[in-house]
Amino acid sequence: MTILNQSNEHETEFLLPERDDRSKRRPRWWFGGAASTAVACVVAPIDLVTTHMQTQNNKKGMWKTAQKVFKLRGFIGFYDGFSAAAFRQMTCTSLRFTIYEQGKYYDVNRNSFAVTVALASFAGAVSSILGIPMDLVNVRMQNDMKRTAAKKRNYKNFIDALIRIRREEGWTGLYSGGIAAVLKTAVGTIGQIAMYDQVKHAMSQHFQMTDTICLHFGSSLVSSLISVWIAHPFDVLKTLMMNAAPGKYPNILYAVKHMMRFGFWGPYRGVVPTLVRKPPATILLFLIYEQLRLNFGFLPQSN
Repeated sequence: MTILNQSNEHETEFLLPERDDRSKRRPRWWFGGAASTAVACVVAPIDLVTTHMQTQNNKKGMWKTAQKVFKLRGFIGFYDGFSAAAFRQMTCTSLRFTIYEQGKYYDVNRNSFAVTVALASFAGAVSSILGIPMDLVNVRMQNDMKRTAAKKRNYKNFIDALIRIRREEGWTGLYSGGIAAVLKTAVGTIGQIAMYDQVKHAMSQHFQMTDTICLHFGSSLVSSLISVWIAHPFDVLKTLMMNAAPGKYPNILYAVKHMMRFGFWGPYRGVVPTLVRKPPATILLFLIYEQLRLNFGFLPQSN
């Protein structure tokens, strides 16, 4: 009889809760990676155009930059570096969401602004440290088409790129632009994930909104706009440092000086395609993520 009871308890732990409890469900560790990878498939062309605009020496607009990419590589060129981007989303983004979600439930003051911001920045920084090599490879593969034949890196795929960078530039080469990447991801996670939770909580309280697509849509739209304006300068800085030849920027201050050569708008180069990409991408990310949580999430076991 004891064995039977233990078996029933073990089975109950993995049962999904009833529909009435859907809003209380918590996400599983892989939801963030799955949602972000699906979004990456859609927005990869815009990401590539943004990267090109951030590294070019003139002020060519979004449309002309896209035309140049198509002329150089055709449609497939818009997906250069995608293998590295997809691998990074499946691993590092999963880790970023997992750290944030796990930490969130240890906050005694639920939805505390200070705790949420600190937790998001920590989750972003940790996941970024692990994902810098993939980010580096993605940036370089995206920009390789612009280089002259003699200077092309010609990475076959992200694995080949990792091996060659380690062999040609040493282990530290894999972390070129690492400081900027960590700052960008930490700040971006605050703007995207922490602000999403804050806005979602405020909207549900003030407008009596339930845990539905309308709430998810509005919250993700607001958080995406916040994320663009606070994180884009760090994104430009990261791209410049990762795409540079070894030794071009002795430290981050040299990269900042180079970024500011266009004045106030230097940190916001490529912001137009980012504004085109970020809101729909963030909305799609959280719609997928929330639907996974509501339909396949779990209820924590009560003590």
